Amino acid sequence: MTSSFNALYQCSCSEQAYELALSMIDEAFGAAHCFVGKLCANATEVQTVAYHQDGAVRANFQYPLAGSPCADALQSVDVCAFGDNVADLFPDDTMLAELGIEAYIGVTLRDVSRQPIGILVALFDQQRTFDQVDEQWFKDLAFIVAAQARHDADLARKDELLAELSLRNIVFEQSKEAIMITDNNNRILRVNPTFELYTGYRESELKGRSPAVLSSGQHSPEFYYEMWRQLEQMGHWRGEIYNRRKSGEIYPEELSITVNRDANGQITHYIGLFRDISEWKENERQLRFYASQEPLTGLLNRRSFLEKVEQHISLFRAQEQHASVLFLNLDRFKDINDLYGPEIGDKVLIAVALRLQNCVRNHDVISRYGGDEFTILIADAKPGHAHRCAEKVLERIHQPIRLGDLSIELSCSIGIAHMHSDTDSATVLVRNANHAMLSVKRAQSHSIAVHSQEIEAIYLRKLKLRDKLHKLLRFDGLDVAYQPVIDNQSGRIVKFEALARWRDEELGVIRPDEFIAIAEEFGLVAILGQFVLRKALAGLAWIHSQGYNDISMAVNRSASEFNHVLHPVDTVLDTLADCNLKPSCLTIEVTESVAIHARKQAEGVLNELRSKGVMVALDDFCTGYSSLSHLIDLHADYIKIDKSFTQQMLSEHKHQVVIASVIRIASELDMEVIAEGVETQQQQQQLREYGCHFSQGYYYSPAVPLKEAMVLLAKHNGDAQRPQ
Repeated sequence: MTSSFNALYQCSCSEQAYELALSMIDEAFGAAHCFVGKLCANATEVQTVAYHQDGAVRANFQYPLAGSPCADALQSVDVCAFGDNVADLFPDDTMLAELGIEAYIGVTLRDVSRQPIGILVALFDQQRTFDQVDEQWFKDLAFIVAAQARHDADLARKDELLAELSLRNIVFEQSKEAIMITDNNNRILRVNPTFELYTGYRESELKGRSPAVLSSGQHSPEFYYEMWRQLEQMGHWRGEIYNRRKSGEIYPEELSITVNRDANGQITHYIGLFRDISEWKENERQLRFYASQEPLTGLLNRRSFLEKVEQHISLFRAQEQHASVLFLNLDRFKDINDLYGPEIGDKVLIAVALRLQNCVRNHDVISRYGGDEFTILIADAKPGHAHRCAEKVLERIHQPIRLGDLSIELSCSIGIAHMHSDTDSATVLVRNANHAMLSVKRAQSHSIAVHSQEIEAIYLRKLKLRDKLHKLLRFDGLDVAYQPVIDNQSGRIVKFEALARWRDEELGVIRPDEFIAIAEEFGLVAILGQFVLRKALAGLAWIHSQGYNDISMAVNRSASEFNHVLHPVDTVLDTLADCNLKPSCLTIEVTESVAIHARKQAEGVLNELRSKGVMVALDDFCTGYSSLSHLIDLHADYIKIDKSFTQQMLSEHKHQVVIASVIRIASELDMEVIAEGVETQQQQQQLREYGCHFSQGYYYSPAVPLKEAMVLLAKHNGDAQRPQ
């Protein structure tokens, strides 16, 4: 989505600007319908001023706001978007159903006091996903359209002022618009106080003089010839002009001149009305800046960068000018924000931007692509130069950034994609560089990778797995396996941990860390989490029906689920109720990363679940930023020691010290400890001597299907007490 907004600033009238804006929406989104609407005086209806259907201009119409998504959009301070089922969400808006509308996006147009004056809307007859880039583009376009709408309102007020000028002298004296009246020889007769304020001239200094005294000298004779031609032929002229104040300062005006004639049609006066549009021009300059630059660093923004890359792709096809894209991501930048605050984080980003500018040539292009991501277009250079530039960037980024007394260490991962004859678009080239960067991230090497067929294959596999996973979740195609948790004193199974398992007919066994990462990346993790919860609790209900009523179930939860599920507590409790299980039968396991990166959401959700009786376990303890404050704030019932510590416990004294300390601290905090990854009898015995409450690992059993879990229960717990 790389369309430029520059053409909007060249429009000669509002009608042209509105039609161009809708054409840009048609091109960028392929909307079935789009329109610019102005709020009617009663504020209950909208009157369209420009309307397109399937890319063609259509007649304007008026419609009521009540019960429509536009009513929601007018109340919103941001983009209002519905990706599907919008007609069902707003049944009172019969037009949506009549037109077969499925998706909607709209932004309110506001005046300078932030009051709604209209709306920019696009409607789609198919489902549509709106990502952050789409919404920001639509918001930027609406900002420019709103500026034009405000300008129209100003011009309308000018026309009303002129109509009443001959009737009300008070308008002349108190108008916020500057007014000048000349005779038929264009000699100044009167000016109002606002004119004096704008120009610095007193009326007495100007009477009898030509308005040419205000001329800035910046307009050609042809400009004034055309002005007078319109005045003679049409009786009015309107446009922008640069004039000079008494102080010598040149400034822009929005000027309207009207010819006044007597009953015989002879010219008696010229009436000029203008306002100082210096502020408008500054806003326009800022709009142009924000349309292309990222405000914090001053670098190009994503849209403008993609436009530059598209231009170089065209050059490559025409002249074979080589170019490459570098995609840079700062490693663990979020930790800097969390540790030092966003103000320091912003200063770090500014420092990085300056370092990048010092690493490239003047004609290379840099952008802040988003968040902690930067992109560089290495123009007119062979691949070897791009790699040398990446090495230089890597070296500069690794140098500490000093901010006062702070010295901040940074590292980064860089992906490179070279332009080829088959490069389709800027989006594809940047995507390839991003994939190369992600391959570095996965390897945690803080280095450089060049996009290759192997990286492309990894990306295609990810897309294939995404589609397969989506289908599996839709049709309950994943398996859930159950790994027992053993009481170290009695040797009995006390609970099972439910773990998702995936065996694909085409690709074989898919590792959980691979498909969980895909679920996280593509927004499927909440669906995956609910699937495992529902299936695990159904399995537990069946275990209870076989007489093992004291067994509970542990289910893992992701940080994303705390952000993306509307009512996470109700969802868990409703699933328990559906299976006729008490909340105490369930343990929610979260990792330390959840506790840190989603701490606010996690604390609220987990504490509410605990208040309802659900148990909480802190998983993979000791592998992240372990903090006693996290233990205290989260009120966990269990701590799970990561298997990397358990498996090296007998050979590494330091691991023994850590495990013993964790068990002791947990005991003081009224928490119980579960050791993961137990594989030998010696490990189990050592853990029992330390006072570890529970163990889990291959020494007892891997995760197994439900029927095999029942066999394990019979082995460890004996015959069940079946209900009478």
